Amino acid sequence: MKALLLVTILFVAAGLLLPHKYQLKQQITFSTTDERQLFALLDLKQWSKLMMWQRISQTQYIHFSTPSTGVGAHAAIDHQLGRIELTITKKTKQGIEFSMLFNNEHSAIGLLTFTHHNDSITVNWQISGAVHSTLLGGYTALYIEYHLRQMIISAYNNLQSELKLRAAL
Repeated sequence: MKALLLVTILFVAAGLLLPHKYQLKQQITFSTTDERQLFALLDLKQWSKLMMWQRISQTQYIHFSTPSTGVGAHAAIDHQLGRIELTITKKTKQGIEFSMLFNNEHSAIGLLTFTHHNDSITVNWQISGAVHSTLLGGYTALYIEYHLRQMIISAYNNLQSELKLRAAL
C-alpha cells in the first residue's frame, strides 16, 4: 500500500515538473521544383490522407470546411482522446500559418513553409503549443509532441512516395 502511494506521489510530482509546452520542427527536401506537386500540404483535407488520421489515431469523425485551403479553412477532428480543431490563419508565398485547439483548452500554432533551391524544395513544418492542465499537463505535452511528430513524418513519407510513383510513370 505504501509503495503504491509513493509511486502515485512520484508520478504526480513528475507530471507537475515536466514542461507543459512543446515544440517540434520537421524538415524534408523534395526533389522537385514544381510547388504544385506539394499542394497537398496546403490542403487540410489532404492532411487527413497524408497523415492517415483514420488509421493512426483512431479518429471517429472529421469535418472539413469548404474550401479546405486558404485563410479560414477549418478542420474539426473528434478523436478518442478529445477534439482537435485546425484553422489556417495566414497564407503567404512561402506557405501557411495555422492554429490548433485541443479540447477547447490547449492551444498551438504552426507554420508550414517552402524554401526553393536549384533543383528541390525544402519543406519546414513547425508547431509550438502549451497544455494548460496542471496535473497531467506535462505528460499530455509529451504525448502531443510525439504524436504530432509521427503524423508529420507520415505525411512527408507518403508524399515522398507519391512523388516517386508519379516520376516513375
